[in-house]
Amino acid sequence: MIKKIFTLILCAAVITTALLACGCSGDDSVKLDKPTNIAFEDGILSYDAVENAEGYDVIFKHGEDVVYEDRIADTAIDVESLGLGGTITVTVSAYKGEVKGEALDYTFVALSTFGEVVFEAEDYLANFGTGTRDGCFRNNSLAHKGAYVGGIDDAGQGVYINYLCPVAGTYDFTAYYTTDMAPAHNDVWVNGSFSAKFDFTEKTGWGGTGVYDAAPATVKITLLKGWNTISVMKNGDETDNYGSFAELDYFVLKGNGEKYNMDDLLSYGVRPESYILEAEMGSPRKKMGSGIMGCKNPSIQNHGSYTFSNGFLMGAITSKYEGVEWHFNSPVKAKYRIRICYGTEGSASIAPTFIVTQTQVAPLREADFYDYEQKKMNALAYSTAAEKPVLSEEWVEITLEAGKNFIYCVLMEDLAEGGELLIDYAELTFIEEITE
Repeated sequence: MIKKIFTLILCAAVITTALLACGCSGDDSVKLDKPTNIAFEDGILSYDAVENAEGYDVIFKHGEDVVYEDRIADTAIDVESLGLGGTITVTVSAYKGEVKGEALDYTFVALSTFGEVVFEAEDYLANFGTGTRDGCFRNNSLAHKGAYVGGIDDAGQGVYINYLCPVAGTYDFTAYYTTDMAPAHNDVWVNGSFSAKFDFTEKTGWGGTGVYDAAPATVKITLLKGWNTISVMKNGDETDNYGSFAELDYFVLKGNGEKYNMDDLLSYGVRPESYILEAEMGSPRKKMGSGIMGCKNPSIQNHGSYTFSNGFLMGAITSKYEGVEWHFNSPVKAKYRIRICYGTEGSASIAPTFIVTQTQVAPLREADFYDYEQKKMNALAYSTAAEKPVLSEEWVEITLEAGKNFIYCVLMEDLAEGGELLIDYAELTFIEEITE
């Protein structure tokens, strides 16, 4: 008798397990239908309640990526509050205990709002001021995000922003600055042309440790839909001390509140077609005498019929280890190719070299660049005029690590007397990501 009872109990357990495995609770009255009347309107996704449902499993995907998932009791979801954008596919299925109903897939477009965009000045700094006492990247816990940009001493120096704008138009662009030498001003160039001038009229004091009181100044700038460059730089002439002096904390671009589909921007790519590294925006490397290297080499400004990218050209590059250093943040470890827009003077053969490091090579130490991997160009073709820059036909391939990189374009030997290299900019183009 005991053996028969045990057999019945075992059979019942097997049957129960089988029922659960097939999505049943053992109760024939529990049946969960597919959700119906699903809709997306005014940022809210809603659907009708499923009879007997305890709640709902929801999975949101953008392309192949799961961007949000949850188990909820409600039949409405504030998608806008989740920050989702673009073409979204949501999968919704009802559940009760271990029972799950049939899933429903629904595709909709979640529009984004063009609101305020914040740019940290230090994130767009190509000139870390290698060799200067304080450098140009400066930490202060009272500054926005804890850092700011100082040491903008010569005309052409400043920050250079690459920005993917979702809606073409004219917008307020506000700089938060500090200065102890008001009035000061910076020029704003958009897509290679002069756009506006910031007037820094408030004497805030410098952004030293323990003190920080940034003030706003606003101009209007016009942006295209797609990738734009925005450079904020010191400018002027000897009559106003090259625009006086100011430090930059952050910028705010005020969008117009227009709705847009972020997927419409996919055709512009996840990065610019190429990055332009302006020579004047980098940190110069120049002999100061007695073989000591410094980082001061004031650039040549547009004049007469001579015009340069972003308005400036760096010349007087004649000696071993002279050139330019650029700080560049790469989003991933990747191969890039790079070339320069340049001018030459004299009959000397000029073949600059590219070197990449992850830490700055301070010039005052007279560090030996022969300690690093070198990518030397072939001798540059002579330009027709020193101040009529041309793009080199040759590209050099370099590898950048994810995050901080320092890119150097320098001479590895002194030029013959009368020889001179002038650099307008370097053009950096992404090739492919390196996965390890």
